[in-house]
Amino acid sequence: MDAFDHTGTAHDADETLDTPHETELLALWRALAADRRARDERMARLRAMRLIGGDDGTD
Repeated sequence: MDAFDHTGTAHDADETLDTPHETELLALWRALAADRRARDERMARLRAMRLIGGDDGTD
């Protein structure tokens, strides 16, 4: 037997815990990603509307 205790350490326990904060953080990141995708889609629609209307953006 060696001098080190190889039973569960705090580091090992941290990897297996799923805290409510991690769940909330994941939900927040997913919401931000969805918002970015929606914003990108709105910008693409706006560009298409400007092209159809004849506004090329150069003044």
